[in-house]
Amino acid sequence: MNTGTITARRAREIAALACLAGLTLVGCGTYRAGQARDTGPAGHVSTTGHASTTGQAGTTRSGRPVPASAVPRLKAIVKHFAKLNGGHTLTEATAVLTTHRKALTSATPGDFVAGSGGVPVYLVTMRGHFTVDASTPLGGQAPTGRYASLVLDTRSFDGLDMGLHQNPPPVSPESLGPVTDLLLPPAGTSS
Repeated sequence: MNTGTITARRAREIAALACLAGLTLVGCGTYRAGQARDTGPAGHVSTTGHASTTGQAGTTRSGRPVPASAVPRLKAIVKHFAKLNGGHTLTEATAVLTTHRKALTSATPGDFVAGSGGVPVYLVTMRGHFTVDASTPLGGQAPTGRYASLVLDTRSFDGLDMGLHQNPPPVSPESLGPVTDLLLPPAGTSS
């Protein structure tokens, strides 16, 4: 049986599942068939639909918190991502409202997208054990990591970028804005 066909079929099945769940995450831990994957410094794996170049972005903390109306959707995305990429329990999941350029410094260090400086995004950072279902070279193993980062469009919640790391992101999400814990129950409820 042709493993390329199986991999492409598996990628389409996962994309269809994400769409049905209303998550529409490009690169939601599953690489699109034929999409390039870069392995960067310190065991970082990143996917992006953009050309990678070296770029610098400041880590000045903005004052806008993640809107309460976005939290349920972000929680669903985090839960779905963990289920699709190893099924392990998350030990941490946070979201920060920041710009695309700043989010890339944390999620996919070294990536730069022209014109992304003022584009608002949610940077979602998770800690757990992840095994990304991705196409790999013959005999290769699926990427694994302890930290996963998603960069999501604030309007559509579409995935713009995804990073997988063995170590904490080099730019702390806390340095980019007020952090919202996605594992805590909503305020005013008892657990």
